[in-house]
Amino acid sequence: MVAVSFRSVSKVFDSKAGNITALDDVSAEVPEGSIVGVVGTSGAGKSTLLRTVNGLEKPTSGTVRVLGKEVSALKPGELRALRRDVSMVFQHYNLLGSQTVAHNVGLPLILAGTPKAQVKKRVAEVLAMVGLEDRAENSPKQLSGGQRQRVGIARALVTNPQILVCDEPTSALDPITTNQILDLLMKVNSELGITVLIITHQMSVVSRIADQVAVMEFGRVIESGDVAQVFAHPQQELTRQFVETVVPQKLPLAIEQEVKSGKFNRVIRAVHTGGAARDLISDFGRQGVHASLLHASDAALRRQSVGTVVLGLSAADATAIESALANLAHRPGLDVEEVN
Repeated sequence: MVAVSFRSVSKVFDSKAGNITALDDVSAEVPEGSIVGVVGTSGAGKSTLLRTVNGLEKPTSGTVRVLGKEVSALKPGELRALRRDVSMVFQHYNLLGSQTVAHNVGLPLILAGTPKAQVKKRVAEVLAMVGLEDRAENSPKQLSGGQRQRVGIARALVTNPQILVCDEPTSALDPITTNQILDLLMKVNSELGITVLIITHQMSVVSRIADQVAVMEFGRVIESGDVAQVFAHPQQELTRQFVETVVPQKLPLAIEQEVKSGKFNRVIRAVHTGGAARDLISDFGRQGVHASLLHASDAALRRQSVGTVVLGLSAADATAIESALANLAHRPGLDVEEVN
């Protein structure tokens, strides 16, 4: 099942300087029940794409279907109904400073005319879900940044949505609080089955929680797919730069010098997923090849791990190395290349 489908979506804005293309023929899907990360540099079109999901932006061309409905074809009443099923979490919380946490969380229900008793009950449920049940009567200014973002998530959950769209929800937070918020989003996804679409400029956020990733540049999706596959084998230069921030590929200078020293018969880099390189050194040893670990980097993804190891190989008989490498050619989750 597909929760959100983008088909040849383009968005052009008029300006005094001329037309600005924010989205350029974007096609992508968000599977139901998944967490999908959209990553890109500033101005890549991420926020514009996100705003087409709930009708805040209407595509110039192409179609956006959400929960089986074409968003741009909906009447005002139908669009309001859709927005109860598609909730937003914002970068800067967007809380009312003069109101209590409980009022902020219950606001979507209050505006919809929900009876007070139902509002109170539902607000208590979602505040417990985000761990703020004891903060209901506080004002936002009495909370930390992470707590305010939890309030924002609680407000998004109060309508029992099917989809949560998150616009840079952790970019204003410190690393520890970021991890707490990401854990909460994973909890929302796994326990409530809510589909999460999150945009960010931090590949570390994608690696931490996403099942799939789409990389945007200049309004286009230049690469997309399963997170582990994209991290292990990035195809585009921008994707490689993003992946490098999580799984470094560049060797330290001292290691580069050792690689070039000629002390090893061969130097290889093995890209692995799911722990496929765990026994690599001992495997070489059993085949008469001495493997020296020169460099390693690893990242724990939501579903598995991905990383690289650089090994210096030595053997009295050079054919032993060739034979050992040939045995690795078809090992699942492992790709080997020579380091020059």
